[in-house]
Amino acid sequence: MFPQSFLFGSALLALPLVGLPVLLHLLFRRKSPVMLFSTIRFIKASIQRTAARKRVQRWTLLACRALALLLLILVAAQPAKMLASGWNQAGRSLNAAIVIDTSYSMLLKDQQITLLAHADGMAQDLLRGQLKNAKVALFTSHPPPVDSPERLVSAADLLSQWSPLHPQPSARPLADHVGAAIELLKQQPSDDKWLIVISDFQKKEFPRQLAAFPEAHVVLLDLHPESPDSAGITGVALDPPQPTAGIGADVVVDVTGTPKRPRPLSVSVDAFDGSKLLETPTQMAGLDASGHARLRFPVRLPSRQWLLVRAAFADDDDMTWDNTRQRLIEMPPRQIVSVISNAAEPTATRFVTLALDPMSGKAQAWPLICREGAEVAPDANVAVMLLDTWPDAARLATLRNFVRNGGKLIWFLRPGIEQSWLALSPDVRAQLEELLPSDPLAAETSDETPNTLGVASVQEPLLSGFTDKSFGLDTISVLRFVPFAIAQGPVTQLLTAFPADPRPGTHPHGFLYRRESGQGTVYTFATLPDSQYTNLPTHPLFLPLLVRMALRPPAESDAGNIEIGQPIVLAGKAIDGIRGELQITDPQGAESAVSASTLPDGRSAFVFPSADLPGLYRWHKPSSDAPIELVNVQLPASESDLVYAHPDDVMEPGDNVVAVHSVQDLQTHVGALNEPEPHWSPIVAVLLMLLCVEAFMASTSKLWKTPALRTEHEAGRS
Repeated sequence: MFPQSFLFGSALLALPLVGLPVLLHLLFRRKSPVMLFSTIRFIKASIQRTAARKRVQRWTLLACRALALLLLILVAAQPAKMLASGWNQAGRSLNAAIVIDTSYSMLLKDQQITLLAHADGMAQDLLRGQLKNAKVALFTSHPPPVDSPERLVSAADLLSQWSPLHPQPSARPLADHVGAAIELLKQQPSDDKWLIVISDFQKKEFPRQLAAFPEAHVVLLDLHPESPDSAGITGVALDPPQPTAGIGADVVVDVTGTPKRPRPLSVSVDAFDGSKLLETPTQMAGLDASGHARLRFPVRLPSRQWLLVRAAFADDDDMTWDNTRQRLIEMPPRQIVSVISNAAEPTATRFVTLALDPMSGKAQAWPLICREGAEVAPDANVAVMLLDTWPDAARLATLRNFVRNGGKLIWFLRPGIEQSWLALSPDVRAQLEELLPSDPLAAETSDETPNTLGVASVQEPLLSGFTDKSFGLDTISVLRFVPFAIAQGPVTQLLTAFPADPRPGTHPHGFLYRRESGQGTVYTFATLPDSQYTNLPTHPLFLPLLVRMALRPPAESDAGNIEIGQPIVLAGKAIDGIRGELQITDPQGAESAVSASTLPDGRSAFVFPSADLPGLYRWHKPSSDAPIELVNVQLPASESDLVYAHPDDVMEPGDNVVAVHSVQDLQTHVGALNEPEPHWSPIVAVLLMLLCVEAFMASTSKLWKTPALRTEHEAGRS
């Protein structure tokens, strides 16, 4: 309750004056006058009572005056609580760790200067000011090499080696780097420790609250502006993922930013050399209450091997790097399709041929070249067959080798063919089982009751977009099909036939299957594209579905899209037959030699450990500039989503934790912590109360006389 010190301690030398009222009382004490009366028997008792009351009055007034004088002396000495915060104590060894957020969100401009530039200046101000006599370790968003961890050096040495901060990719949230800084400081035996975190405090950088660190002074320099004016393009994708020259597709653009603020946006398609091939009209991205929007731009992609689909805002804001984003696309190479004719099914064969090549070879940009024949062409990539009878052993051996070596087989089965399954030889059935989804069920021959199609695998890229109601998948009717047992192993059921009018005993059956076999793929339709079995061949879905199946799947594309800081991995068919080293050229033209290595799953691959520059990287052989694969490296999309955490959510508040917005605020706060805190208000209040009591007692001294004397005194006055 009492102050720990006084601002003017010399005033306490006047404390002996507290005894002055006592001294005056003793020196000027009056004796009772002697009066002669004939008898004093009755007056004597009255005088005794009056003397007792006056004694109480005198000692009470004496105590009040002495205490009031004491309090006046204490007020003059100005009592104060010395906080002794220890933030600026001289003569003590000091170690500090500065953790600076160098992620791309720090490129947001505040008062025409990026947050990263603010952080750079603040760090240097601290090294020249509060930390000038300290040993300091500097941490950033990008971890140092394993053999060169962060270490403590003098502030002067750190300043002499200082280079401007630049944005860096980070595979870990900033909270992990703060944790590493805390561990480093805990290992130091210094008298004083400081932990300084300079960041905009995005929530993604602090997914959890930091552990308390009571051994150190913790400074959170929060740089994020109150109302950032920024929107960013966080995603550019193609729907469907597998592009086809001349066939319409949608460019899907995801946007995040200030809620309710519209932003003009357009999409362009550029060639590999940078020339612009097409540009869409501008659309307004109306961000919802959560600050997100998704736009679709219909395009028809031209016939070029490499394309860059770029989305960009038509205006500017406080963070410019995320106002544009691009996606690299490789148009699939032309595929040669062998359509194995079936004289017994001429109509169905014609439907298939027209779906695979609607222009009958007249369109030079069409990605499929159809060749009809009795056998699979030697240079074919895809084989399409309509089966009304099971193939013999010789043809099956050809088909199996074709698929195992990477070919793609698409076949349609005539309903009723399952009835001859059990009549096949065990050897033929065994070969067919390597290609079919499962054994046909002869006992469950479908009748001619209508069935409608539904998607069996929602996440299947082949069916991307086809689930939209505009495609009318549920309007495809199937009357008869080949029933199969439940598929197992490397088989995916893509489409399912559901009874249009379910009755007891009816249940769904598979309609379209995919089976991986060797390096190739087999697609199985459980019916023929003929009107007596289904309306599929005349449905708008038939052409794009069949073309997608015949083209190379998106997963085998030689175009990669990753975010900065991730490794670039070249594996799979792209490196078949490649020995020795490959070269990778970065966006600035620098080349690096990369040797083959083994991935954790056992595959051989070429791995470039970290792509630290945005732009296009090119894999190629040392003897050639022709690209084996291109990789588009983009800045991190998550950095555009500016959602900030409160400093109290970053670290639990405490006497050792300070959250400020600038170094000047820190200096002011530390100065206030080291200033003594006056504690004289209670003393002044008590003093005033005592003065009131003393004045009251002095003004009412007549109340202390006996009633008889008071009457006599008043009579004498009259």
